[in-house]
Amino acid sequence: MTKKSLLIITIILSVISIFIGVSEINILNMESKDIEILMISRLPRLLSILVAGVGMSISGVIMQQISNNKFISPSTAATVDSAKLGVLFSLILFTSANIFQKMMLAFIFSLVGTFIFMGILKKIKIKNIIFIPLVGIMLGNVIGSITDFFAYKYNLNQSMGAFLQGN
Repeated sequence: MTKKSLLIITIILSVISIFIGVSEINILNMESKDIEILMISRLPRLLSILVAGVGMSISGVIMQQISNNKFISPSTAATVDSAKLGVLFSLILFTSANIFQKMMLAFIFSLVGTFIFMGILKKIKIKNIIFIPLVGIMLGNVIGSITDFFAYKYNLNQSMGAFLQGN
């Protein structure tokens, strides 16, 4: 596929996404309620999805270039699980923190988790293209298990699920 066709497909799917939701929006007869739903819910949802997708793809390319491995991504390098641990840490220790502070702590934890993974990569003698992502997945599962244990211990499973799903 060419870049032009991918751009056209993205635009078409973005427009379709705006009109998908619980309440119906009449495109031919827009009322103030419909405009409010668009501005408060649908457009921010679309923009956040696009920004998250662009960010994940750029970070994936950077990680692939650093590790010289085409199978490395933030989800296979313990980045996502480290961010999840950061969210849990903020929910347990900083209960009055606002959303920006919680996200900043999750960002810091994700960086630390990624640096730990990259440090492990430097010490690994076997540089097999399949072995390196497996190490990242194992590290991510260890971090995820620790996170799930403490979330269960402090009864934060539902809060973690809501926070990580963006709902």
